Amino acid sequence: MIPLSPEKIKFIISVAREYREGSLAMVSEELSEIHHSDSYTEHSVAGLVEDCKSEEHAQDSAYNELKGAIETLNEEERFGLVAAMWIGRGTYSADELETAIKDARASDNLHTAEYLIGTPLLPDYLEEGLIQISED
Repeated sequence: MIPLSPEKIKFIISVAREYREGSLAMVSEELSEIHHSDSYTEHSVAGLVEDCKSEEHAQDSAYNELKGAIETLNEEERFGLVAAMWIGRGTYSADELETAIKDARASDNLHTAEYLIGTPLLPDYLEEGLIQISED
């Protein structure tokens, strides 16, 4: 069983979507001023978003809210959130939830929020992970 409630995951998904939409809109605006957008793929645009430093987002309320939501989780909840993301992106299956949590615990560091925020498609992965875990 995942060590955090579906409501907490859904809240983080909603905040992550808000953050991601704002970041992509900012990058899109910058690209339209300088380059032709048809030369960029989803991955290269996501890469540009990920290259932004945390300091640049210090005033970004969506970033701060997302980071705060992740950082207020206890350790087990953070491991569960990472595991849900991994399941959603296909690294593990829902049947491997306990293994994913164990591996998240083994790879724990003080930068879980930054790791998750820096994951392209985070809200989509979390949503898919939640669906898969709920079906199990």
